[in-house]
Formats: sequence, structure tokens, C-alpha cells
Amino acid sequence: MNTAPDMAAISEPETPRLDTTLREKARLALRDAILDGRLKAGEKLVERELCVLTGASRSALREALVLLETGGLIERQSYRGYRVAKLSTQKIFEIFELRAALETLVAELFTERASDQEIADLNDALTDLEQCLTDFDLQRMRTVKEVYYEILFTGCRNVEIRRSLENVIDRIYHLRSHLMNNPDRREASLQEMRRLTAALTSRDRLAARAASLSHLTAARDAVLNLMAES
Repeated sequence: MNTAPDMAAISEPETPRLDTTLREKARLALRDAILDGRLKAGEKLVERELCVLTGASRSALREALVLLETGGLIERQSYRGYRVAKLSTQKIFEIFELRAALETLVAELFTERASDQEIADLNDALTDLEQCLTDFDLQRMRTVKEVYYEILFTGCRNVEIRRSLENVIDRIYHLRSHLMNNPDRREASLQEMRRLTAALTSRDRLAARAASLSHLTAARDAVLNLMAES
């Protein structure tokens, strides 16, 4: 009998306050601008320009910036405001070490605990990824990958793993967005995702773990190569 906690049941309820809603809209608008590459790593963030971009007041914008700083997408500079974060080589290694420890476990647990519907949803997400590559729709590809991993995290039935990744999840998406601009890496990543999905949907625990680790190792090396080239 599966006694794992229901993720939806224990999530914190939304607070229907107007200021919270405006802050969240501003946060999401800035997050998308960073992940889509419209705001570049190291770029200084000017409040006046960000208010125009998001349509938020300065107070709502400042609250949104604090949340983005907590998520690691931006960083505060002494007496100079915020800039889009630039990750060091050491920080990239640390992020991928954390992912290797947790996401390989997620893959194993998914094979044991996911429902048949989640297996089907994962296959659908992979099909959507393949279509994004065909259409060269990089923005949608990012969104579909987020959907893919949300299915994976939900299907593993372990809320604490997802919570442990909360502080780095946006940085993971940011790194992934950079890699998707490289056509060779896009194709290699898709092949890796196919192998991972095949192992997950066949409920092969060891193969899923190996495919997950292989995908993460290749992604890490690609990020480091991209940094070296730039």
C-alpha cells in the first residue's frame, strides 16, 4: 500500500492578496526574461526599466527582486543594485553534484511509484520536446522541459527531494536555457532524454538511474565547455 504523502494536499495555499499577486506577476515576468535570455548573465538591472517591462510598481518589483535573489537568478551588488547572476565554475560543480545525488534517486523512485497516467504523461512530454526541436521553438522547449521534470518529481512521491532542490531549481533552468541555444547540444540532450524516458516508462530502476546520471554528466560538461568558449 502506498502511504506516500499527497504533494497537492500539503502544499501551502495561495494568499489571495493583491500585492502578493502583483509581486508574483513581476517575479514570473523577470524570471522568464532571464531564462529566455532577454536579460543576460551579468547584466545590470535598472528598476525604472524593469517597472516598464513588468508593469509592476516599484514596491512590488522590489519584493519580486528579493525572491529572485533567493532563487539565485540575480545577485545584489554593494551600492549598485542587482544584476543577473553569473555562476562560477565551482558553483556549477556544486549544483550538478546536488542534482546527481537527488535526481538519480528521483528516477529510481519514479520507476517504483509513478502511476500509469504519469508514465503516459511523461511519454507525451517527450513527444512535445521532439516537436519543439523540429519547430525550433526554444521558448516552448524550456516550458515543456519544466513540465517533464514536474511529472518526474511528482511521480517519485517524495516531497522533500523537490523541496531540497527549490533553492537551485531556477539556476538549473537557467543553465539548461543556455545549452538549448547550441544545436548540437539540443540534439544530444534529446537523445539522452529518450534513453531516460525509455528506462522510466519501462520501470527499469537501474537503467533509469544510469540514464539520469549520464544526462546530468553530459549537461555539466556542456555548460563548462560553454563557459570556457565564452
